[in-house]
Amino acid sequence: MEDIRTIKQRFEIIGNDIKLNRAIEKAVQVAPTDFTVLITGESGVGKEIFPRIIHSFSTRKHAQYIAVNCGGIPEGTIDSELFGHEKGSFTGALSDRKGYFEVSDGGTIFLDEIGEMAFELQAKLLRILETGEYIKIGDTKPTRVNVRIIAATNRNLQEEIKEGCFREDLFYRLSVFQVHLPALRERAGDISILAAAFAKSFSEKLSYS
Repeated sequence: MEDIRTIKQRFEIIGNDIKLNRAIEKAVQVAPTDFTVLITGESGVGKEIFPRIIHSFSTRKHAQYIAVNCGGIPEGTIDSELFGHEKGSFTGALSDRKGYFEVSDGGTIFLDEIGEMAFELQAKLLRILETGEYIKIGDTKPTRVNVRIIAATNRNLQEEIKEGCFREDLFYRLSVFQVHLPALRERAGDISILAAAFAKSFSEKLSYS
């Protein structure tokens, strides 16, 4: 198993704060399991890096890894993008289409900004977590997949649950194992390290080194 320093170099993680190191340790610890993982933290803390760490240390590392930004897909197409559709199921569906879940079968799917997912689609995701099955748009029979799900959010999902925007049962399914990433203000000792690294990078790019 790689040590933390090697992992940081491999994934270009800068900092020596104990909270950051513990987050990396937790990611490596959960990787060999098939637990769903919820990664939390504010925007800009590097939540997109940790699913790749988990996947790379998992038994699925040679299979497909797909990252999906749930807030970046138009509401009218996200169902088809995630779960696929059958030819003729709606206007413009000129052929069958595999969704991200089917494409990542056997591997890992990372659902970033999970708090942005429409409430009605949350039921489909819950069914996958419970049964490994879902139904494509326009299909009548379920599609079965074996996918490891990792999700991330900068929202307080428990507050979203209280407001009726997020399913409580889905939250508990997603948060079997949680990894929280600290904001930079919580790891002030890393500021000088980051500043030096950025200065070196900019200098090299501008050929001033």
